[in-house]
Amino acid sequence: MAFWDGKRVLVTGGAGFIGSHLIEELYRRSPTVQVTVAGPPSSLHRRNLGEIGREVRWLDAELTRLEDCEKACRGQEIVLNLAAHVAGVRYNSEHPATMFRENMLLATNMIEAARRAQAERFLVVSTACVYPRHCTIPTPEVEGFKDSPEPTNEGYGWAKRMAEYLGGAYHQEFGMKVAIARLYNAFGPRDHFESADSHVIAALIRRVVGGEDPVLVWGDGKSTRAFLYVEDAARGLLETAEKYAVCDPVNIGSDEEVTIGDLARTILRVAGSKAELRFDTSKPAGQPRRNCDTRKAREKLGFQARVSLEEGLRRTIAWYQARAEK
Repeated sequence: MAFWDGKRVLVTGGAGFIGSHLIEELYRRSPTVQVTVAGPPSSLHRRNLGEIGREVRWLDAELTRLEDCEKACRGQEIVLNLAAHVAGVRYNSEHPATMFRENMLLATNMIEAARRAQAERFLVVSTACVYPRHCTIPTPEVEGFKDSPEPTNEGYGWAKRMAEYLGGAYHQEFGMKVAIARLYNAFGPRDHFESADSHVIAALIRRVVGGEDPVLVWGDGKSTRAFLYVEDAARGLLETAEKYAVCDPVNIGSDEEVTIGDLARTILRVAGSKAELRFDTSKPAGQPRRNCDTRKAREKLGFQARVSLEEGLRRTIAWYQARAEK
């Protein structure tokens, strides 16, 4: 906890889904931490930060411009780069160039700005999308640059691979302390429920709570994922930045693997819906299996998931139902 005391910390994307939870976790660890949130402001982002938004310094910055990134990094000791363009299988598979271009701009601009500002350390937030389609399950970190990334997430996966490479290159050339966290399938309150590019859990909850019947799911429902509740995800990112800034990727995820079909059935049950479930096998299902090897996270960080999938779904559905009622 003492690591964060009085630190000046920049969180890009800090008012977004994971970023807002990460800032809450930062203040739980140290009331003296000084947080700057960088990114284009919006009413949604301000709502995500809520009361804690009064504690942070807000900086309106367009992070695809290097000069704005330099302004954001000035005077900061730690840069946690959560800014990213993220989406689900449909958007990713249809927009590989957009996903690669925008995420590479964010990665290159932010690490260069942090270097120029002489920040103490930098967090690269990577993803399970760096792994190839036919990887070992559970997947060890050594397979992060094996073959090509999963085709339905290829643009995003390559951008995140290159962000990891940049972290290592900046350490080698400039001596920067860089931490690399490969985050797995986060879900929870404040996710992007309403957008066309929402992730699978957010999309399913929106449609189930909204009364859709039948509920249509892409693929045959046999693909598997291991989902990580957002509070665990935020904790894992901070543990990586604090304890393992050595340019060595570490998986941040859960061991609890579930098929997409069983996930959808659990959401229906927890939400109290009697809707029929249908699978559209003409649509892409993404990677057949995705589950990470969590041994390095346990050994290097002392990290493991605390919130089970079903408990996380209960919390998320309750949050979304309360929001929908308003």
